[in-house]
Amino acid sequence: MTGYVVYVDQVLAGNLLLNYILLWTAGRLSQVRTTIFRLVLSSALGSVYALFFFVPGFNQLFSLPFKMFFSSLMVVGAFAPLPVKRLLSCLVFFYLLSFALGGIWLGFIYFLYSNSDFATALNQTLHIIQRYFWPGLLLALATLVGGGRVLALLMQLRLEQQTHRVGLVVEVEGRRVEVCGLVDTGNSLRDPLTGHPVIVVEYTALLPILPPAVRQIIEEAGDSSDLSGLAALAGTGWAARLCLIPFRSVGQEQGMLIGIRPDRVEILQKNGSTGVHQVVVGIYKHALGNYQALVPPAVVKAA
Repeated sequence: MTGYVVYVDQVLAGNLLLNYILLWTAGRLSQVRTTIFRLVLSSALGSVYALFFFVPGFNQLFSLPFKMFFSSLMVVGAFAPLPVKRLLSCLVFFYLLSFALGGIWLGFIYFLYSNSDFATALNQTLHIIQRYFWPGLLLALATLVGGGRVLALLMQLRLEQQTHRVGLVVEVEGRRVEVCGLVDTGNSLRDPLTGHPVIVVEYTALLPILPPAVRQIIEEAGDSSDLSGLAALAGTGWAARLCLIPFRSVGQEQGMLIGIRPDRVEILQKNGSTGVHQVVVGIYKHALGNYQALVPPAVVKAA
């Protein structure tokens, strides 16, 4: 009877590395954060489980229900607590990546195997896997990581091509300031009083058109959007320009933006510029990244 030698280091170390890469990638694709410790712990659980495949008397552990149970336990251990849909997303990505990586790994093993007798190769599968275990695994991981990076780069390039950037000129009482804006489909803010769409603009970008008294009110309000200092503007045109705009965002259930009603906003596009009057500018006290303004699609369509 033919015997096979099983090396514990290959089973434990190989599966540990494999499981870690799979869990880490599944978390990235599902946009779920976790810790290295939890990833290593869940990977070690899967590695020990794989070792029982070679222990006599534990065949039942590798039936379909047990496989699904242990793989789900690994995902839960790495990413819980999460809503059920997010956990299922992590589990689906984990399975898909496992199938893809397993196929790539076996493909490289047989690519490295030089014997032309395929029938003999099939009869010696375990010997071949044992001989080319680490080269095949490392090549498979390199292919998966490299392919993932290329895919991410292609998606980023496509996103940049689809990104709609526009220039904006905000005008108030003869003062004008030009900013770079991004057409944001997630921006559906409306002025609760007039129903006009709201363009969110960084506070620092609006400084040239804001008088000192208005700056003081905004800076003293901070993130609380407290307009108690508005009384100081009584009798001026700015008293009617300022408003409060309720909004919701990630990490903040309910917030308020201080808004101003400009005389005119000019939309600058490749085919020319168009003025928009029925619009409100929401003042955002933090940085918006590569853009200074988030423009709702309704404003661009109106232009």
